[in-house]
Amino acid sequence: METAIILMLAAVAIALGLLWRREAAERQVAERQARLSGDESHRQTEALRAELAWAKSAAGTSDDLMLVCDRRLFLRYTNLAAEARFGQVPPGTSLMAYTGSLELEQLAQDALESQAEVTVERVIRLDDSPFQVRAASNPEGVALSLSNIAELQRLSRARQDFVANLSHELRTPLTSLRLLADTLMGQAGSGSSGVRDLVGKMVVEVDALHQMAQEMLDLAAIESGRQVVRLVPMGAPEVISMAVARLADQASRKGIDILIEIPPELSLLADAEQAGRAALNVLHNALRFTPEGGQVRIAARADPSLEMGVISIEDTGPGIHPGDLERIFERFYRGAQPAKSSGTGLGLAIARHIMKAHGGRIWAENRRPPEKGAIFYLSFLLA
Repeated sequence: METAIILMLAAVAIALGLLWRREAAERQVAERQARLSGDESHRQTEALRAELAWAKSAAGTSDDLMLVCDRRLFLRYTNLAAEARFGQVPPGTSLMAYTGSLELEQLAQDALESQAEVTVERVIRLDDSPFQVRAASNPEGVALSLSNIAELQRLSRARQDFVANLSHELRTPLTSLRLLADTLMGQAGSGSSGVRDLVGKMVVEVDALHQMAQEMLDLAAIESGRQVVRLVPMGAPEVISMAVARLADQASRKGIDILIEIPPELSLLADAEQAGRAALNVLHNALRFTPEGGQVRIAARADPSLEMGVISIEDTGPGIHPGDLERIFERFYRGAQPAKSSGTGLGLAIARHIMKAHGGRIWAENRRPPEKGAIFYLSFLLA
């Protein structure tokens, strides 16, 4: 009996010892995990502090004004450039109180209310100086970057004035050269064919220079806002009628058929002269790249969901390199064109500015293989 009791007490002691050792081991493991977790948390905190320090250093070297607000539009950070313009930020200062700009506050609010993660951009004037403002929001607030563009606008006006003055001065000597070329052409009528060919080439080159000077003058006027666009209801066929009439001879010389499929009842808001100029430039481009015996198709449709009417001009030329689809609307950009192709490189740039002034846009696509060619679209507001 005593032996059994002793054995039972020994078993209990052994069990208690094992339980104590297991608990001790578990405490050691927990303490080790806590230390590791604390070390990891400390490392992450230090990494975030270092990243924040680098970000503040970078922002401090920028000439742009940088402001960070919470979702209530109270300031949380300003860089040195912002403080140099607006002063130090007292605690609890709102964006409106700090900058005094209702437009800036509205832009920040628009960025916060935007569902998509996009940067909202706008030009805002602060103390008579224009600033390009970009606002980007996140769940914590909104960040604003303000770039002073006064010098850029001054240089842009200087470039426009230079181009306009140069183009205007070129028109007089070019007109004189054309008159002289026409005189030579008349006198060479009874001469050798070689002389007539040379004079004919001279006329073509003078006309090309005259067209370039005129288009540079037009582009400078459009970019400066001196050309007023008056939008009135007009039928879609009227937009392209002038362009088709003026280029009919060019199409006939190359044996190109121009097919027109425009609903006569489709009415657009457009400036007859300016819209016709845009259509003329696009159609001229289509005829230039369409080979002899080809076809150009002009169509139009209404898009009621967007309240827009779209005119399309489709050619059967070689198409456009995918990398050039956006750049072809830049001034003087020629892209990968055939060496024999002529043109000023300004026609599509002018068309883009005209369409923007109409509240629409212009863009290009390639036709689906195996068909070759390109399609240009011009969108107008529906009347």
